[in-house]
Amino acid sequence: MDIGLDALRGTALWVLIGIAVLALVLAVIIKKVIGKIVVLAIAATLVFFGWQQRDHALDFANQVRGETCAQQPTFFGVTVSLPESWCEPA
Repeated sequence: MDIGLDALRGTALWVLIGIAVLALVLAVIIKKVIGKIVVLAIAATLVFFGWQQRDHALDFANQVRGETCAQQPTFFGVTVSLPESWCEPA
């Protein structure tokens, strides 16, 4: 299974925003304080690690731009496919 670099840039960002919004909505709906804290903590952890993985994959892709793409970045273990134009030497 591969993810395209453009999908990683745009879609992953919107998924992370969606997780944050969902957590805020659930925090408003849930009555007990401990439930609110747990939901917000889980969402914050997911957003943090998602953003970290996204940045790592994008930074790696920018590092290998213009070189032969022998290695591909990963996003939570899923290979990110780079555009062919990025793998050609300048």
